[in-house]
Amino acid sequence: MRDLFTKKNVFEFAQMVAGNAICAFSVTCFALPYNMVVSGMSGVGRMVNIFTGASVSLVVAVLNIALFITGALILGKRFAATIALGTFAFPFFMGIFEQMTSLHHLVNEPMLAAICAGVLDGVGLGLVLRLGGSTGGIDVPAMIMNRKLGWKIPAVMAAIDITIFIIQIPVTETEGIILGILYALVYSLVMDKMIVLEQGGYQIMIWTEKIHEVNEELLKAGFGTSIIRGVGGYLREDRDIILCAAGSRNFNKVKRTVLAIDSVAFMTITSVNEVNGNGFTYMLADEDYVSALEDRHDGRKYD
Repeated sequence: MRDLFTKKNVFEFAQMVAGNAICAFSVTCFALPYNMVVSGMSGVGRMVNIFTGASVSLVVAVLNIALFITGALILGKRFAATIALGTFAFPFFMGIFEQMTSLHHLVNEPMLAAICAGVLDGVGLGLVLRLGGSTGGIDVPAMIMNRKLGWKIPAVMAAIDITIFIIQIPVTETEGIILGILYALVYSLVMDKMIVLEQGGYQIMIWTEKIHEVNEELLKAGFGTSIIRGVGGYLREDRDIILCAAGSRNFNKVKRTVLAIDSVAFMTITSVNEVNGNGFTYMLADEDYVSALEDRHDGRKYD
């Protein structure tokens, strides 16, 4: 039980709660007041609200809970635990923001509202999804179909979202449809960036005649390296290649370090979405550079 209340777990829980709150705020205060089409359970709630007057948050809560129970029965308790927070937190915050009518028209321009909704929803979803969480809703039928029929989850979720989007078109003005599309595009882009925020970096491959000098200097600077055996394509000579990963703030330091030793070194620099591992996502227990090869340890971090 004590393990549940570590600083890391508390921070992650707070992050997912904040993510759900931001998502609810974006939909309730920027999308719905401007009559935009919206995806997910919020879209179903919007349709029910139009025809019956029932609050969107209430409809979302009822549907989320029903799907949560269905998912728990079919997919098990472990699955239910992964979506429990989003199932209840998202409609809870929607209900709060529905009552705060002073926040429902924070901007006068509908297009600006769509952009704000997209950015905020993308940030909120990114906070939740990067920790493996969920806002509930359409995740459940997608996972059930995956388990029972073998259908791919992203494809099923996309199909459900498109269906929910389409059924709103007959009761939505053209402006609301266009704004809804803009909103969806923005939140998709922002969400993708948020999920890999500060996890990406650059992969640098270095060809140099001064392989050992460059490698040692990079190690002194605190960068991890790997030496890959290669063969030149023209002369078929054996060549060693240095592979190094660096964050966006530090990859120029790698370049400067290399070029200071070999001004004609050949480098390729590739952007990567995520880098994990010793020396990159967490620091080594012993960060000091050890010049003598025989005195170096294996670089692993032990608890």
